[in-house]
Amino acid sequence: MKIRRVSCILVMVLTFCLFAGCSRNPDQTGTQSIPTDYKGLMKYWKQQADTDTVTCWYTSDGDKAWLETAAKEFEEQYSVKVKLVYYDGVSFFDDMNRVSQSGEGPDVYLMGNDQLGLARDSGMAEENKWLTDAFWKENYPEVAKKAVTYKDKQYGYPVYFDTYCLVYDAKLLKNAPASIDDILAFLDEYEDTGSTKAVFRWDVADSYINSMFLASYANLFGENGDDASAFLINDEKSVAAMKYFQSLSAYLWMDKSNISHDTVRNRIKDGTLVLGLCKSDILPTLYEMEHEKTDYQISYVPSLTEQLSSTTFSTTYSAFVNPYGKDENLGNMFAFYLSYAEAGKQFAGNGKLPVRNLEDEFDSMQAVIYAQYLNSKPVPKVMVLGDYLVQSGIAFDAIWSGADAKEQLDWLQNRMEEKIK
Repeated sequence: MKIRRVSCILVMVLTFCLFAGCSRNPDQTGTQSIPTDYKGLMKYWKQQADTDTVTCWYTSDGDKAWLETAAKEFEEQYSVKVKLVYYDGVSFFDDMNRVSQSGEGPDVYLMGNDQLGLARDSGMAEENKWLTDAFWKENYPEVAKKAVTYKDKQYGYPVYFDTYCLVYDAKLLKNAPASIDDILAFLDEYEDTGSTKAVFRWDVADSYINSMFLASYANLFGENGDDASAFLINDEKSVAAMKYFQSLSAYLWMDKSNISHDTVRNRIKDGTLVLGLCKSDILPTLYEMEHEKTDYQISYVPSLTEQLSSTTFSTTYSAFVNPYGKDENLGNMFAFYLSYAEAGKQFAGNGKLPVRNLEDEFDSMQAVIYAQYLNSKPVPKVMVLGDYLVQSGIAFDAIWSGADAKEQLDWLQNRMEEKIK
């Protein structure tokens, strides 16, 4: 009888657990009652919401008009008011934490993935448990998922991105060069007929873009850029790439103190540059020039040589949910709305290409930049990223000026190991 009684109790317990598992909240795994599609999730969050107003912080003035339009459409569709707040301070997370304690913090905020480690370690980023792996794969590229992954968990909803591309004068070059070696070969044969054109320029002082020479080979904080201990930058291939970087200083006659992203952009606008490495926000400028006599086109960032490849960094800007906002449900709603529903209007709104894959909706130049993004590496999100950019900038500058590449990378390796400890 005891055995039979225990068996009955076990059956009752298992039955209770089975039914309890079907009604788990979103913080628990195995949920079957939570929708996995866009419309279903938006409806679910709206039903769960406790308020009718969502507050969104943003830090780029260029996002203002786009966000205002998106907020108006969101309010019309979901009867939820959006309070937009432009933040121009210097202590973003400290200020967010302070106002959140008083009940006035944002429900959602826009931020680049390079700040994700700081946001998460400050407790100001809510994990995104809502999107399934299938939804990620169907709608967003792998580089975006890596960008918003920190310690094997996803945060926020990817909205738009920045990376680099090659802009070239199609009147002088029938095809874009596949490598920087090809550019040097063109330079050897190029005769300036009075147009005073520079052949190839980029912001040599920018360690972010110069990392394209190393990112194919160096270990820059692990696969997802979130492991500070995973750093190796003085391996044989990295040294070879930086020796090649150094050799360019003799060919290109560039004074790094007089070249910036703006000067490269202005040379393109003036028609006085053959090839330039540009931020992806060059695209609106090229559209404005279409009625002019110039014919600039966009291509992929070239490899270094046939043997040495290049890999660009990218920054993915996402809408993150503040766990201490007034209403997480509305925070998720507006964040997902910006990421998914507004993707087709993204470029018209602020000149940025959406992260969501719009496939045939991209024109030819947009498709090239998007493909460049797909093959980029997310900028790391570790706390020592700032140290890397500063210290690598010093090393790059010394190498460009003639210092031994191996010695400089050894120095950079040692300096970063000191910071990581």
